[in-house]
Amino acid sequence: MHIVSPQVVLVAVSTAVIFLLLYLVTEDSTTIASSKIPVTSLFIVETLESKGTDSGADKDPKLPNRPSSPHVELQSEVLKLVSAIKEATRVAAGGRKPSFSDDETDAWHAENPCRSRRELLPKYARRKHVQDVPPNRQWDVVLREYSKLHRTCLQTSGNLTHYFMSKSTSNGCKFLIADVMGGSGLGNKILVVLSNILYAVLTQRVVLVPTDTLLSFVFCEPFEGSSWRVDNSTIPYPPMSHPSLWQPPQYFYEEFDRSMRESVDSSSSSREAATGSRPYASAVTSQGLRKPWILDDQWHPRDRFFCSQEQEQYREIPWLYMTGCLYTLPNLFAIGSFRPTLEALFPDRMALTHLLRSVMLPGDTVWDRSIRLDDAYLAHADRRVGIQVRYKDGTPHYRKMNELYNDRITKCALENGILPNVDFSIDNRLDDSHVAEVLRPKRNVVMVFIACLYTGLHDHLTRLYLRHPSERGESVGLVQVTHEDRQEFGVEVDRQALAEVMCLSFSDDLFVTPISTYGGVAQAYGALNPWFIEIRPNVDKPCTRGVSVDICYQGGLEKYTCPYDAEVNGQPISHVVPYLKKCIPEDYARGGVQLITNHSSVLLT
Repeated sequence: MHIVSPQVVLVAVSTAVIFLLLYLVTEDSTTIASSKIPVTSLFIVETLESKGTDSGADKDPKLPNRPSSPHVELQSEVLKLVSAIKEATRVAAGGRKPSFSDDETDAWHAENPCRSRRELLPKYARRKHVQDVPPNRQWDVVLREYSKLHRTCLQTSGNLTHYFMSKSTSNGCKFLIADVMGGSGLGNKILVVLSNILYAVLTQRVVLVPTDTLLSFVFCEPFEGSSWRVDNSTIPYPPMSHPSLWQPPQYFYEEFDRSMRESVDSSSSSREAATGSRPYASAVTSQGLRKPWILDDQWHPRDRFFCSQEQEQYREIPWLYMTGCLYTLPNLFAIGSFRPTLEALFPDRMALTHLLRSVMLPGDTVWDRSIRLDDAYLAHADRRVGIQVRYKDGTPHYRKMNELYNDRITKCALENGILPNVDFSIDNRLDDSHVAEVLRPKRNVVMVFIACLYTGLHDHLTRLYLRHPSERGESVGLVQVTHEDRQEFGVEVDRQALAEVMCLSFSDDLFVTPISTYGGVAQAYGALNPWFIEIRPNVDKPCTRGVSVDICYQGGLEKYTCPYDAEVNGQPISHVVPYLKKCIPEDYARGGVQLITNHSSVLLT
């Protein structure tokens, strides 16, 4: 029997311990020694149903500092949407699991920084006089899955110009170019593109936004690992493209009517003939001054676009192009095939707010400007009041209406306790005896942020609050950072405009001008029920409280025009969808449609 000496045993044990220590140090070295801090992705929200089967941006749990994702129970209709997006992603990837590693994720975030993604929501949570909308975790899940589809389609399409010009459908992806009408201001551009982004998500299309809109120079990239940018040299889109590349809007409906007539014949050959002529690329709306493009098609989609049968046909077209200058999101709820999904996804009907806060995030240049304005003027106020004033016809309208607008804004703010009453009695005093009466150990500060092309309101409120103390000792501060006297266009103009929109959205109380998308975007970012300034001279009231956080679709159809859907054709939309109401006359007297949100920013006391 061989006996091992104690010395040999000791050496063996010592060696094993050394190797164990070296292993442990090596295992921990990625955490201890690595100088690279992984980017926390706010896109990552994992659902219960997808746990263990997720594809694309799944993160290795062994990697350090990777945050765990909250579990989200999805409503059945939302689950169907997520499944459809996942299936489109699977097909686009050729049946393989899409790859997007942690290193690729970190590199993408380093190349596409976006501070507002983590810093925006706390600005709304700090407000003392406003009830904010809670996060929508279901939408977070949908956006995460859609981002995978977006990057997978662009990766597998290769050269996008060649893909389009060769009329390829090799990866099964469908695309939507979301353009805006020339001459549109920032508010219109945001609302048009955002409406089309939601449509793209619902129909599993890759949305691409032309660089001509300037939005990509103002906002963060919204889809993780991908880019929404496209230009006319990459994809020739209307009206600059050759007419043969895109089917004009009216042709789609002519072809659809023909196919519906032919489908009366139930033979398979007739049905195949009816679907065989579907175009590769179709313009839903288009700017055009020459035939076959029609000027009326540039504002917003035709009424029949909001019909379920027509949408089934649009689903078969690989490329769509949409432009316009009107906000169309509310009427997506009117489409019968979309409505169950939208109602489940946005039970509070706060779709616009949730999309703005997740997809339309200010780029770092804009956000830095917004934060500096906030730090200097708004952060330490006890109450923040935003006032957006627009004179629709420029300087002549301003000269005519300035005094009326000033009086009505002031009266509305005083009557509703938004701005403090002032002591006018000092106008008759020649000494300083009144000063001691209003001294307080600590004054409440009300900060008023004004966005207007003219200085009339700022001058008016300065005279009121600088020359007169408030009755209860509050201090009122006023800030207006720009006053160009006319609307300009360009990247810098849009950046400054967005910075001011964000400051308006930080408000506890917001006054907006009717028929103004600029003020509407601010109210939606802030999830605020605004005060509409009464701009009609013959109406004897200063303001009206908005009935919804969502804004008016000024061209929205009030009745269905769906010739192949007898149940709804000719019916008022509000009879079919009770929460789609006619816009209040204080906002838009000529009609329009508004999505009535199931959320109020008013705190119940």
